[in-house]
Amino acid sequence: MIHAQFTMRAVSMQMDTRVDVIIPEDRHETKSIGDKKYPVLYVLHGMKEDSASWLNLSNIFLLCRDLDLIVVFPSANNSSYVNTHYGMNYYDWVVNELPVKLHNLLPITDDPKQTFIMGESMGGYGTMRIVLSNPDRYGKAVCLSGGDMGAFMNFDDPLRRGNFGSREEYLKSDNNLYNLIENLKDHKGELPDFAFYCGTEDRIYENCRKLAETLESEVPEIHVQKEFWPGLHNFFFWNQAIPKALKFFGFDVKENDVI
Repeated sequence: MIHAQFTMRAVSMQMDTRVDVIIPEDRHETKSIGDKKYPVLYVLHGMKEDSASWLNLSNIFLLCRDLDLIVVFPSANNSSYVNTHYGMNYYDWVVNELPVKLHNLLPITDDPKQTFIMGESMGGYGTMRIVLSNPDRYGKAVCLSGGDMGAFMNFDDPLRRGNFGSREEYLKSDNNLYNLIENLKDHKGELPDFAFYCGTEDRIYENCRKLAETLESEVPEIHVQKEFWPGLHNFFFWNQAIPKALKFFGFDVKENDVI
């Protein structure tokens, strides 16, 4: 597995931004991959983090080291992965622009069923915001300790208002995940599978559980996996969840065989 860092021009935001990528490497022999295309996993960081946080704090590099999987870590600052009210279009960057740039550079599959996404905390919300809006573009999604932002957000906070506007604007918008779940009832195409993992001592636990149960009950044709066990809102818990997530995506993760 090769770790690469790119600085890319995000036209959506008129700025350069960093993207970390880990790319499969055959560590036993060297040969051409020809026309082979790899599945891709987008991993979204949380508030106050950046694209390097998962590589610095999690076990994801070791767990993916022998997998035929490209893993992408975009930076989104504290944006919640939305098109903000102050004009920075992070949603457009991550959802629409970044995949095109990566497909131009790397051997990434075009198959939505082999396109995966997951995130923790703010990135868990971002994962749901993105996939519920684009159910045809992702095969599976994992929400780690994430929920609907409106349940615990202080709309008087300048950062929150800058991202979402007022509470009234938020409740009526597509940034409200429950509006997206309602819209999903009329969706006629393919639907992704979802998994939710959260610690039972996590401050977001009730919010995460409610979101999972609402999705499961309101759109019963969607497969929803949910697992909750003791843990807090940190990478000690998320490191326990990452092997479960990779297995959910369909990869044979050998947790004790990473030499």
